[in-house]
Amino acid sequence: MREPLTRREAKERTRKRLLGAARELILAGGETRLAASSVAKRARVGGATFYEHFRSRDDLLKALADELFDELRANLAKRRWEALAAPYDEQKLRQEFRTPLEIMAANPDLFRLALRVRHHPASPLGDSSRRLSGNTRSDLVEELVARGYPHDGPEERRRLEMIADVHIAATEVLALGYLSGRYPDLDEVVDILVLITRGTRLARGWRGRGALTPAAEAIQARNC
Repeated sequence: MREPLTRREAKERTRKRLLGAARELILAGGETRLAASSVAKRARVGGATFYEHFRSRDDLLKALADELFDELRANLAKRRWEALAAPYDEQKLRQEFRTPLEIMAANPDLFRLALRVRHHPASPLGDSSRRLSGNTRSDLVEELVARGYPHDGPEERRRLEMIADVHIAATEVLALGYLSGRYPDLDEVVDILVLITRGTRLARGWRGRGALTPAAEAIQARNC
């Protein structure tokens, strides 16, 4: 026979049910229609039980957003550092770009929700989405530094942030195109993202505001 749950285990299970119910309701209709009572009803627990786990609706949303977006960030970071460990391995680089596309394709409603709430200043989900975007930018900047991009001083760090934003924006736009069916071939989407990085990788030769000479560009292109 199965051992009875401890009080702590039972409480954790109820918390997960509440978070799962909130996720289902948000993805079905958006956070504006979410209420503590509707989450409790969906999770099949009493209204008072909700407040044993969360102080308010916004407290629930923050916990849910952290759970969803932190896991996404961890998955993306893992692939980036695998690619960094083998800088000349084209397949690892391709997988670095394929992973976020596969995650977004597997969770299209969550991906669209993250984009939708990003510019809602009063939304707990929006705050987490913006934090995810900012953390991803920071992760990419650190990856670029590790790959040998110039990073001395605020100007060069700013350029790295711009390159990171280009990568993020390109990935999100092409992911939307893939999800809509406009760009149905995932390998082709990955090809384009790799091509974009070949251009931004020329920035490893920048110093100050001087552009690379044609000879330097040719050398960089061979090393990409």
